[in-house]
Amino acid sequence: MSQEKKFFFRNAGRRPAFTLVELLVVIAIIGVLVGLLLPAVQAAREAARRMQCQNNMKQLGLAMQNHMDVHGSFPPGYLCYDESGNRYKTGGWQHGQNELGWHWLPMLFPFMEQPAMWDRIKSCEAARADEHTQNPCDDCEWQAPNHTGRDQLPEFARCPTALNSEVQFTDGSYGLEAVAKGSNYAVSWGSGNMLSWESNQTRGAFGTYYTTQEKIVKSLGGSGDRFQNKNGMGSQDFVDGMSNTIALSEVLSTDTKTDIRGVWMSPAMGATIFSAFLSPNSKENDVIAACDESFVSKAGPNLICTEERATADVYAAARSLHPSGVNTLRADGSVHFVSETIDRVNVWHALATAQGGEAISE
Repeated sequence: MSQEKKFFFRNAGRRPAFTLVELLVVIAIIGVLVGLLLPAVQAAREAARRMQCQNNMKQLGLAMQNHMDVHGSFPPGYLCYDESGNRYKTGGWQHGQNELGWHWLPMLFPFMEQPAMWDRIKSCEAARADEHTQNPCDDCEWQAPNHTGRDQLPEFARCPTALNSEVQFTDGSYGLEAVAKGSNYAVSWGSGNMLSWESNQTRGAFGTYYTTQEKIVKSLGGSGDRFQNKNGMGSQDFVDGMSNTIALSEVLSTDTKTDIRGVWMSPAMGATIFSAFLSPNSKENDVIAACDESFVSKAGPNLICTEERATADVYAAARSLHPSGVNTLRADGSVHFVSETIDRVNVWHALATAQGGEAISE
């Protein structure tokens, strides 16, 4: 065989390799494509998370409607039969709040397919039956064997977009220790502070059911009904219309143990209730009763707070990590996304009040 033929067959199976320059060009093209696709992937993931968040809110809205069917009203925001000066306070016994009942979230457990959690709530209440001056968000944390308040709630209480907070709230001077955080849904207290429920102009879909100890305590010395399911807002109380009134929105928990935001066992502002006094995702500080004023959020939104315990002038904004706004649940069960640029006075306040008589133009 000739030398030419040998050279041809020896090299026939070989292919030319990429040069270093060609490899760098290919890698650069792949990097550009990934850079272009990544925002789309992230947007798709956020859309899925936001949809799950909305589905959680719809389930809570359905539970509220079922509660109204059974009891004739939404659950009260919380029950208070303390002295008049304490009618806006939500701490524990060390802070002077002994005569409190339950709040809206545990009352929805029977309607959220949470029989085990509801049984534990009832067990804790039964253990308190002979006491007049007790406080469930204080008592049920330590009562063995369940320690109800230390438990994280199931996924229906969490928005998947929000950061998961596993720390427990502990503030001895406020009277609560080792209670779980992580809840991201709060009911509307209206457009003012903790006493919004005392005025038709500021009252929201939820508020305090304030009564007297004499009405709660039975004549034989035992405890009366500290759930008071029927004494929340009924459909007839929504003068502005249930479709025009926000019942619930989102809040963000924090991963600092002395900040009460996200604590599900407490009806405190920023924990399981919010106020429309501030705009959604407001850049202004939340003013709350238990606050770590040194905390700086790593998540992006303003979660700086100011602590106020001596007056009712506390308020916490609806907040989320969704781009540009928050999800809201109306009292009729429908879910709407609200932009953080909404007109705070003319629209946001009007949507947050149930009896203000405003004409809303969204």
